[in-house]
Amino acid sequence: MPLTRETLTDDSFKQKMIDEAPGEMELMDDQEFEASRQTILRAAENVGELWVFGYGSLIWNPIIEVQDMQPARLSGYGRRFCVWAPIGRGTPECPGLWLGLDATGKASEPCDGMALRIEAGKWDLESLILWRREMISGVYIPAWLPVEIAGEKKDCCVFLANPQHDRYAAEIEWKRKVTAIAQAEGSLGPCRDYLYALAENLDDAGMDDDYIARLVRDVQAERAGQ
Repeated sequence: MPLTRETLTDDSFKQKMIDEAPGEMELMDDQEFEASRQTILRAAENVGELWVFGYGSLIWNPIIEVQDMQPARLSGYGRRFCVWAPIGRGTPECPGLWLGLDATGKASEPCDGMALRIEAGKWDLESLILWRREMISGVYIPAWLPVEIAGEKKDCCVFLANPQHDRYAAEIEWKRKVTAIAQAEGSLGPCRDYLYALAENLDDAGMDDDYIARLVRDVQAERAGQ
């Protein structure tokens, strides 16, 4: 089942992920799920805008309806493949990796991405779709942080890696990371395709990320050496 607006609206994507690898995905508590969403919506109401910081697939496949999209920069966190993925981009036997915003390593370097603004009258529906995409199992923590958007500081919804989650990995040996991304495949496709799409879209936007560029080179080298 693809990750689409339809499969998120009717919540069938979540059931597909559960069925794909029984016992591998512990669902986020419904009350915690909704409380986290409402916290962000209240924060948006206070400033009169709802921006979401995209640092991975939200850049090229937001799925939610977006009123505006602007280059953005977040300081204090680094974009890292730091969450193990036994579903979607991998399997329990050969897990892939998901991106997260991590406060370790070179996290002091800014992370460039895209900020997505949701139209005020659509906050409830679009945020629900977004939460069903990002918050199925609690591997992320939604935060309300200042982000530089088109040269101006604005408060923004940002999905940070959850260091308390059992699939979070603060440190992954580089070769192991490269092999996981190069080899893992799941129902959403090969993990490497996610990496390549990110690199391509960052390049198209004129955004440099040495970590991603190095991963692309090493993953391609591993694939070529098979």
